[in-house]
Amino acid sequence: MTGFKKVLGVGAAFALAIALGGCAGHSEPKQAEQPAQKAPAAQVEKKADAPAAKKITLEKWAGEWNGFHKYLDKPEVQKAYEEAAKDKKSTPEAIKKELEERRKCEFNGLRIKGNTIEFLDGFAKDGAKTVTKATYECVDSKKVMHGGHQLEWDVFKAKEADAKYPVLLMMPVHGEEELVHFHMRYGTNADELLKKDKWFPTFVKPDSTLAQIEDEIKE
Repeated sequence: MTGFKKVLGVGAAFALAIALGGCAGHSEPKQAEQPAQKAPAAQVEKKADAPAAKKITLEKWAGEWNGFHKYLDKPEVQKAYEEAAKDKKSTPEAIKKELEERRKCEFNGLRIKGNTIEFLDGFAKDGAKTVTKATYECVDSKKVMHGGHQLEWDVFKAKEADAKYPVLLMMPVHGEEELVHFHMRYGTNADELLKKDKWFPTFVKPDSTLAQIEDEIKE
């Protein structure tokens, strides 16, 4: 699956899959003004009335999501570790351990609606219970270099003072051609989270198939 591997620094075009505007959006660069020309009054007025860039919200991630890490122990995907080990001249145990470390997460599912996130103890479709929940607001966007590519995270902060996960870093949803997913990080400080460049908790759509999970493991 190319989306995951680009984050891991193995692919070469992950930055294209995750490009998005910041919390206040990106405006197009202004064209150089011509000193000998003056824009018509109607044009100037139109620019002045232009609406402000739309703020990033959780709408882009709305829905239910399954933690990728919860698939790694399923009997149906164990052969994928063996195939990956052959290709990478490693061992099935090493391949699995590396994936578990990169995808480890305290919660196993998400339900996102409006500006609220519910953190689940399992998959929603299996009747998972809500461990905790909070409302979030996008406060910033951060760009970092990873594997020679620029990645961008949207930074969300909880509105509740007692939120279990005060800060979330969210990458946009991508992988539509193979496995729809997104990456996130959680903690208390955005700058500290940005430094954890080997940690990518990942969430996939509930209708993701085990064949898709296997393909990702083998990449």
